[in-house]
Amino acid sequence: MEQHLVCYGRGRGPFRRSPKDAASQRNYYAIRKEGGTWDDSIEKLIDSTVEAPGLPIIQKLASGNTRLTWQDRNELSLLIAFQKMRTPSARERVRTFSRILMERVLHEIRTADPNQTSVNLAGKFGTGTLTLHEMTQAHEEICDDHRMEIHRSLVGPAIKLSERYKHMKFTVHYRSGNTEYITTDNPVIRVFHNAEALGAGVDRPDVEIRFPLSRTAFLTLTHDLRFIARLERARTPERNRLLGALPEVRIARATDSDVTAFNRAHARHAHRWLFASTEVEWAADVLSQASAAPTIVDRTRGDLMHFQSRVNYDPRTDSGIE
Repeated sequence: MEQHLVCYGRGRGPFRRSPKDAASQRNYYAIRKEGGTWDDSIEKLIDSTVEAPGLPIIQKLASGNTRLTWQDRNELSLLIAFQKMRTPSARERVRTFSRILMERVLHEIRTADPNQTSVNLAGKFGTGTLTLHEMTQAHEEICDDHRMEIHRSLVGPAIKLSERYKHMKFTVHYRSGNTEYITTDNPVIRVFHNAEALGAGVDRPDVEIRFPLSRTAFLTLTHDLRFIARLERARTPERNRLLGALPEVRIARATDSDVTAFNRAHARHAHRWLFASTEVEWAADVLSQASAAPTIVDRTRGDLMHFQSRVNYDPRTDSGIE
């Protein structure tokens, strides 16, 4: 008998779907070609270079085998990074930033000179001119799910993220009770343990990357601050030796209340959907609230254009659940 997921959406659920039918958007990675046909080469590339190598590592950790090689860490880190950047939530964030930046630039230009039609740009590859029409058109192209621009804006950051992930401290939390881990359409989240409200980057020392591996295992990535301090003091030969040493994967045991706390945090960060093996009594209530995923804020002051992410979740909210 085919196994089904219990699905909750914002304002919907619970209802059951098979895993293969749980996706809400078809041709998600396809590029629309002239004539209305689809180019699936991106999806095939992700399958062969990211998913096929990475999924066996997830299964390895979920089964209790935490002895990873460097190749294992590289492949798992790349998969986690793509799971972070391939989601509708990540696409929406890119579009939101593009819109805010475009609106801010247009506002500044029109305030200074209503008749200005272009801007001069300078960067590491030289200078150039961009018309306001081209700027608006570029934003519209990023908003199209089936143009190459949205994929370019997410694949590059995913590869860079994977380089950061592979040197972080891996901890696998195996459940000790009966409560199972859930997942969502935003499966990789960042939780921050200090009080700073602004800045949601992976380089924050208090960041914790969370990713459910299976119903019984959950992975967290954190910075090894002692290791980083040693790197900063080390000369080049010692630094290379430290970076080449294979880090240990740590093991933790999660009680039912621990698992529930992890689950509720993930549910709060969901974009639209939550997936579980059984009904979750609190899921509908959490999904009736706004997503806790970080949001972009415009903090531009005077001539300095400044954008940051606002952290909208405190992990203490779900700690100590009975």
